[in-house]
Amino acid sequence: MLTMVHQPPLSQQTDRPNPIPVIGFEEHNEALIALAWARENALLGKLPARLLHVDQHQDLVVPQLSRTIADTPLTVAAIKNLVETEISIASFVWAGVYLGLLDEMFWLAPKPAIAGARPRSVLPSKYLWIATTDTQRREMITMVQRPEARGVGNDDRKSMALHFVDTETQIPEQPGPEAAPWVLGIDLDYFSCNSMPDNGFRISVTQETYEQVSTNRHHPLRLSPSHRIEARHDEQGYWLEYDMLPPRSADPLVRSTTEIEAEVDRLAAMLSRQAQAPALILIARSQISGFTPRHQCEFIEARVKDMLASVYPCTILEGSDLW
Repeated sequence: MLTMVHQPPLSQQTDRPNPIPVIGFEEHNEALIALAWARENALLGKLPARLLHVDQHQDLVVPQLSRTIADTPLTVAAIKNLVETEISIASFVWAGVYLGLLDEMFWLAPKPAIAGARPRSVLPSKYLWIATTDTQRREMITMVQRPEARGVGNDDRKSMALHFVDTETQIPEQPGPEAAPWVLGIDLDYFSCNSMPDNGFRISVTQETYEQVSTNRHHPLRLSPSHRIEARHDEQGYWLEYDMLPPRSADPLVRSTTEIEAEVDRLAAMLSRQAQAPALILIARSQISGFTPRHQCEFIEARVKDMLASVYPCTILEGSDLW
């Protein structure tokens, strides 16, 4: 159960904080680079931050690594290399926990998009951990904190508290001068989302590869749980087609302009009620991955930035200019 904060909301406080950096970037795993940038610029201190995760998705996939990430320096250069080689858009939260950049997440999921759907309830908090399990420290496991799991994994275990929140929630303040700040992380697909992004593409292959895939119904590519792969050929050559599917006729998670405006206003009301401003605000467009509808992304981003500027004193920055 989250502790409610009984202090005046920001809109009623006279001592306004310094401008808050609002950093925009393309895909959500770049949030780790932004956190490293904030560390280098003394915005977050040395303690792990708390994250208000405003997103259609939890993004709590366990990192699948080809090498250890233990002892990675928390510098922009090192974290940028890690994001570009090891960390996916769905695994950055756990990577951030393991690296010591995060240790608490408040997940704000959007209200149900389907009319008449059962309202999402605020679930009890979970207390989890991540650790490596192999001698190379690259195979990771996450579990709920339980006494019987005390001996699982290596000694590099890091903990995370996961809270499920709604727009009535206030982020609890942590007392003391060394209190960890909180970071507001917004994925634009919170406001409108493609449930199955249209990211189909084709790759030219040899005739041998084409025949291996086309004749073996148990080929690993054809057994993929996440993608539809077809082997094709034409007068120009041989191809593997990934997710080349007809466009969806309708998607209940793609919202209208009016619905997007309403969601932005609900988030603004929630932020205005907070007793403490975030130390950093992150905006992931998620347009390249296709989760944010491409025809709506520019509108949503502009509306969100206008809303943030109405709630907080902000400095708008672009990640590509910072790293």
